[in-house]
Amino acid sequence: MKDRIKEICKNIEKEKNIKILFAVENGSRAWRMDSKDSDYDVRFVFVRPLNEYIQIDKPGEVIDAAFDKEGNPCAVEGSFIDISGFDVFKYVKMLSSSNPTTIEWLMSDIVYYGKQNEVFKNFAINNFNKISLYHHYKSMCRNNYLKYLKTGNIVTYKKYLYAYRGLINAKWVVHKKTVPPIIFSDALKDMKNIIPDSVLNKLSEIIDLKSQGKEKDIIQNIVVMDQYIESFLKDDSEAPTEKSHATLNDLNDELRKIILN
Repeated sequence: MKDRIKEICKNIEKEKNIKILFAVENGSRAWRMDSKDSDYDVRFVFVRPLNEYIQIDKPGEVIDAAFDKEGNPCAVEGSFIDISGFDVFKYVKMLSSSNPTTIEWLMSDIVYYGKQNEVFKNFAINNFNKISLYHHYKSMCRNNYLKYLKTGNIVTYKKYLYAYRGLINAKWVVHKKTVPPIIFSDALKDMKNIIPDSVLNKLSEIIDLKSQGKEKDIIQNIVVMDQYIESFLKDDSEAPTEKSHATLNDLNDELRKIILN
């Protein structure tokens, strides 16, 4: 599949007259929470020829595409390969504000095309805003919990994993003070004495069930898991308060180098 995605990236470059700087996986496969029928969530950063930026009408900042298992274009709904790319200007602007999605693209170890930019990656690792990351991941936990689990609308193993990925990553930012690992099980291993063993053990069990293709099974609410999420959402006492004071010189210099070279 990697070769097929690489070929799709080459075709997008030709069709859109762009250069893809890097394309990575940023979904359940990157987090190692995929199942047998998981699709591919490909995310990329691209740059246009210089003259396309120097015009009255601003060029599009986002490119979206979807493909079936054979690599043929199809509707997004039900697609097997979902692809989305950001123009480098949009991407760097978001990265400069510690947008967690842009940081995750740099942390993914599944690279389909090109190479992640080291200057961008170093900036993300050394200058990320703890406040921004914490509240993003806490919001991810809250949204998944309230929309699917607390309401009882769609109680599945998958929804528990998505809610808890937000919780674990938020806790990681607070206690480890670094960017959370992209591989979810790596984060779980280092959460002992921070997250109750009963919760960690249940999460490991759910990851195994998901790998067997049971992530969409409708289940009853897991009381111990719900209680821990509830207590986490109600308590903001550990939320980071220190602000980031990063300068953007390195990002600007690298952006100029990419555009002008």
